[in-house]
Amino acid sequence: MATEVAATCECTHEPPHRFAFAARSRVPGGILVTLRRLDERYPPRDLFVTNREMKMAGDFVYKGCFVCVDRGFRETAIALPKGDVELGLPPL
Repeated sequence: MATEVAATCECTHEPPHRFAFAARSRVPGGILVTLRRLDERYPPRDLFVTNREMKMAGDFVYKGCFVCVDRGFRETAIALPKGDVELGLPPL
């Protein structure tokens, strides 16, 4: 079951790349999140957030920034708020 609810996040690069949650769906083993870049035209990308990552302590799940990786930058991450990752999805 997929949902579409707008929420935003940024990566740790300076200046940060800004993203919006384009779609979310619960899949076996986790949640498939589609991110769309807000500050520049860029193809949307799917990120897989595991159930284990969602159960870990903390309010954020960190994933490598695909824009930074494509441009050769290292050690940057997108901080995904757990509440926004699960927003609108049915409970497990």
